[in-house]
Amino acid sequence: MKCVIVAAGSSTRLRPLTDALPKCLLSIGGKTILQRAIENILDAHITKIAVVVGFQAQKIQSFLTRRYPHGNIQCILNPNFASTNNAYSLLLARDFFLESESRTKTNDRLLILDSDIVFHPGLLTLLNGNKDENALAVRVDGVHDGEEVRASIDKSGNISRIGKNIALDQALRESIGIELFTHVSARMLFEILEEHVRRGSGRTGYYESAFQEMIDKGTKIRAVDVGKLPVIEIDSKDDYEYAERVTVPSIDASLNVRVQ
Repeated sequence: MKCVIVAAGSSTRLRPLTDALPKCLLSIGGKTILQRAIENILDAHITKIAVVVGFQAQKIQSFLTRRYPHGNIQCILNPNFASTNNAYSLLLARDFFLESESRTKTNDRLLILDSDIVFHPGLLTLLNGNKDENALAVRVDGVHDGEEVRASIDKSGNISRIGKNIALDQALRESIGIELFTHVSARMLFEILEEHVRRGSGRTGYYESAFQEMIDKGTKIRAVDVGKLPVIEIDSKDDYEYAERVTVPSIDASLNVRVQ
């Protein structure tokens, strides 16, 4: 399996905290958001990791070099981060995903996550339980608001619609921002992203629009409810404070670990 972490944005909604620091390098409970994510990924035995960087890219690169000097973590630069969105950033990781395909005939699966998510490591175990399926983490419990990417499902438990334009009463599920794709579906995803960028819409769009096109073409993406597992996407100062006060203590308590 390979993992792509999208971390190119400038996170203007969290200023002044992110005036000169990428959101993923904000510290919560003694660790950066990015460190918490990478630890979870490594614990899931995923060692091929790429981080798409843009805003303050050098600071992320320096952090990764210091923290994981022997790790197989690659940085991919989005030089156009100020004028593009996450769909464009994800497309830049295509070569990373496909680079060994012709040499080793591998069929790697692809894990995708945004870099601003604080989550329990058990979430990756849930996704990985769908061995032969595409899977997308959703949250059903809790309060839902207009900021989230929403998802509705069909009778089989697969995603039928995904995006920010779905009415709350039609989609009481939030897409967490963590997805797992089979090799075939990941190839399709990158092809669709490339076509969107070629048309122009993909430069400023969200990659969820490519998920929707995959679904419309018949690809099944299983909705995996995270249940009571602590998880939060850091979009605002309130999210950041809540993660510090509630989410991280809940994660650490459930794992019975001491932050080092």
